Order: sequence, then C-alpha cells, then structure tokens
Amino acid sequence: MTIGQLKSVMKFHLKNFNDEGVPINDDTIHKDVLSEDDGFGTANSKNIYKALIRRTLKREGHEDKRWPNNWMDLSVGELAPRLIDE
Repeated sequence: MTIGQLKSVMKFHLKNFNDEGVPINDDTIHKDVLSEDDGFGTANSKNIYKALIRRTLKREGHEDKRWPNNWMDLSVGELAPRLIDE
C-alpha cells in the first residue's frame, strides 16, 4: 500500500462519518469530521475510524505504528505519511 492509496482509504472512511458536510480531500482536518461525542461510549467515529485505518494497514502488511497524540488536528495529507513507510 502506498501513501496515496492510504489517503484514498482515509478519505473513503471520512466520507462515511461526514454528517457535517465538510469537503473531504487531502486537506481535511480529522477533528472537523470525527468526534468522541457521537455514537455510544467508545463506539464513536474517532475510535472506529482509527480502528479501520489500523486494520487496513495491518492487513496490507504494514507495521502498526503509534499515532501522533495530535492526530485529530492533522489533515489526511499530514497523517498518512506518519502511519506508513513507502
């Protein structure tokens, strides 16, 4: 999986959580779409999205890297290269 492919997967999943009508592209900031306050307990968009991306990376043979503490403040384009080595 390339960084470009990862960004496509990230944008796909962000679109699924996008109740806010935010434009989804490489510049989309995660906190503008995801939240800890939606859903039920820990089953919220923030945790589900992170789990989906981690599963995708692991399934594609990549290391399960530690996510930056501020990942919700990062855009798709900023976060993707921090999660994958090409």
